Amino acid sequence: MEVARRVGAEIVSLDAFQIYRGMDIGTAKPTRKEREEIPHHLLDLVNPTESFSSADYKREGERVVLDMHQGNRRALWVGGTGLYHRVMTQGLSPAPRTDKKVAEEIEIQETEEMAEEVRRIDPEWAKGADLRNRRRMVRALAVWRQTGRTMTDWQRNDTVPGLLSGAGNYVLLPAMGTLSKVIEQRVRTMLEGGWIEEVRVLLRQEGWTGSPGSRAIGYEQVAMLIEGKMGKQEACEKIVAETRAYAKRQLTWFRGLTSFQPIEIDPQLSPAPNVVEILVTALSK
Repeated sequence: MEVARRVGAEIVSLDAFQIYRGMDIGTAKPTRKEREEIPHHLLDLVNPTESFSSADYKREGERVVLDMHQGNRRALWVGGTGLYHRVMTQGLSPAPRTDKKVAEEIEIQETEEMAEEVRRIDPEWAKGADLRNRRRMVRALAVWRQTGRTMTDWQRNDTVPGLLSGAGNYVLLPAMGTLSKVIEQRVRTMLEGGWIEEVRVLLRQEGWTGSPGSRAIGYEQVAMLIEGKMGKQEACEKIVAETRAYAKRQLTWFRGLTSFQPIEIDPQLSPAPNVVEILVTALSK
């Protein structure tokens, strides 16, 4: 927000769950007041029960890029969903959509069984993938079964660079010890700030259970809290542990990307002065 104020930029979300309507507190969406001050894009695109692929994000993202370009406006693309960043910068292979029947056959497998098959048929893709992410593994295996070509082959030989291929990339790197404290405080604040009521409304929606939106971190535990299957302290601890584990995976993934300029930050300082100045300078060029 501070960088956007300084340079007159708009903000575009690169978050896989902020696209869902009604999932505001648990995904830390910008508030209505913040959106009124600074235009935000790619929020609230679909209902939580609807599927939304990386190809869908690419389509919507390209629309925003072209709109920004035509209006000669600056944009900050912000968020931690690496896959969305990749499709906007490196592009997306034109591999066919996943066949529903094929996906159902793959989803019967246990997660480790899936991971083993991925390692066997496409070891290169497996090296850079989160092999706990069932959705991504289903996609990779479905592409192989439907086309006889690996995801690596499709990405290497058929991908056209995305519209943000020339953009500057920055990754904020906090110390994990400090970040853990911030995560714990953040989860407690969300639980006290209306997250429970938010999930209560979502649980009344037809098709919420097992929906794409319900896979967001913490929503399962808050639902169990509402249903009396888990106490508040236990729910909080489990959400904190899951968030920490995800943060570690994110940091590992981003540290391995040479295209990103790392910026060491203290997440307890907001806004962090060094981050603001680096990004303001970059956007002012």
